[in-house]
Amino acid sequence: MLDQPIIRVCLVVGSLITAIFVLRRVRLAKVQIEDTLFWLLFSAVLLVLAIFPGIAYWAANLLGFQSPINFVYIVIIFLLLAQQFFTSIRLSQLDSKVRILTERVALNEEKVEREKLDL
Repeated sequence: MLDQPIIRVCLVVGSLITAIFVLRRVRLAKVQIEDTLFWLLFSAVLLVLAIFPGIAYWAANLLGFQSPINFVYIVIIFLLLAQQFFTSIRLSQLDSKVRILTERVALNEEKVEREKLDL
């Protein structure tokens, strides 16, 4: 299944488009380094699987998949779910930090207002 040229071409094109898009975002300073590394690694995995389909066949046979393309889809889904999970964790942490900073700003503003009234 992975021998079909259209699938290999799609994987190569998809990985190159991903890499180019990420590198453009890095140049514009719109992506953090951690995210950049993930997406470049992701596009590299796609490129390697497209260039060397034997890896997908070997891994599919090793893990008991009936088709190598199913293995490729599972790898892609797993990587994207892992990225989503870690992004959710980071978003939750940032949300907590914003809430704490908002409370601190409110307390500081209240303190400044009290000092103004005491003068």
